[in-house]
Order: sequence, then C-alpha cells, then structure tokens
Amino acid sequence: MDVASRFLDIDGLFNFRDLGGYRTEDGRSVAWGRLYRSDGLHRLTERGAAAFLALGAATVLDLRTAAELAERTWEPPAGWPGRLLHVPLLRRVPNWSALPPEESARPDFAVDHYREIAVEGAAGLRAAVEALAAPDALPAVFHCAAGKDRTGVLAALVLRLLGVPAEDVADDYALSETATARWQASVTAGGEDDTRAHWSHVPPSMLTANRETMLGFLRAVEDEHGSPAGFAATLGLPPATLDRLRTALLD
Repeated sequence: MDVASRFLDIDGLFNFRDLGGYRTEDGRSVAWGRLYRSDGLHRLTERGAAAFLALGAATVLDLRTAAELAERTWEPPAGWPGRLLHVPLLRRVPNWSALPPEESARPDFAVDHYREIAVEGAAGLRAAVEALAAPDALPAVFHCAAGKDRTGVLAALVLRLLGVPAEDVADDYALSETATARWQASVTAGGEDDTRAHWSHVPPSMLTANRETMLGFLRAVEDEHGSPAGFAATLGLPPATLDRLRTALLD
C-alpha cells in the first residue's frame, strides 16, 4: 500500500491517516473513508478545519487525559454536526523523569507501556469500540496527542478485531515514523512545538514507532488472552458489538 495514500492533507496535523484498505485474514478489506487516526485535533488550522469538515466525520474520540484537554482544548469547527466523546486511556500523562537510566533504556519499554495502557485504559477501549460500532457513528476519527501511542493501541485493537493480520497492524503503526519526520521538519522551519517528544527523559523506545514494538505488544496481549476476541471479552465487549463493528467497517 502506498504510504502517501494513507496520509490526508489536513493542515496543522502530521499524523492524520485513513485506516482503510487493509486486507483481513478472511479475504475482506477495511473500507476506505470510514475510520481515521490522528494526532491532536487542537492543531487544526482554519484551512485544516475546512478539510476536516469535508470528511463528513460523524464521531470524534479524544483519547487524551482530562489535563491535556484542559491545556489544549479542541473546539469543533462551527457547523460540525458530529459527536465528540472523551474516552481517556490514561489518568495522567506519564512522568518518566525519575526512571533509572537502565530502565529507561530498555528496548521493550514501549511494549510494557502499551500493556499498561491496555490495562489502565480498559474502560476507555471498551467505550471506544462501542462508540465505533454504534449506528451512524461513521466516519469516525480517534486521536491522542501525537497519534502514535494511545492512538496506536486503539488502532491495533480495532484492526485485529476486524481480522487484519498482526504484521499489517505493525506496518500501520510504523507509519508514525513518517509523521514524526514531518513534525520535526515543521519545528525546524519555525512551527509550534507543543509535544513532549523532545524531552530528554522520555525513554528512547517511546520516541520511535518501531514495528517490532507493536508486534511485541500484540504477542503479549494474545499470549495473555488467547486471541483478539479473547481480549475483547476481557474488556466486556460482547460478540454482537464486534459483529456490528465488522459490518460497519469491512467491505
């Protein structure tokens, strides 16, 4: 799949992507134009807001913490008829400044952090899937701050529940490397830097989107729960909800 076809030109955003086109294990495919993942919508410019409206999104899921919402609020564009839901996956943004250097440097640190998101954010993940499977919920957008970590965990769960192979889910996750490069180029050119990725105490594995990180997370979840459906059951998602999700998102 051409990487460029996944990134949408939404001015102010660096990681706005269409999750369509991925083939499932039973030979179907995720529909284009129904589900998008993104970095923080608070960065939308006036031109970006117009492009957002043109998508016809019916639902936006904001995965950020309450403190992040208060600090960088997104006001939907005037005339947007959709529904904005706050479904936090973490209670607070992690502070890793006190981590011992050997802990911070672990190559699997990000894997463990994503597992923590899956545990702490269980209620949010359940609410997000329920919202996406609801009638008239699509097209939908979900986002956090950078569109990589919390957004990546939810994207991985949804794609695996749809039957997209883990290798393809990892490839999708890794596209955030392209978004990071675009963000860095913007900052270098004088753009606003409102992320925390430049902080020196952020563990190195959290500053990248290595596909092996996502594969490690998916292996850990499926080792514990047996399958994506098993994980969904642990979250309290009944089979009927998963059926509605697949009907809504698969061609």
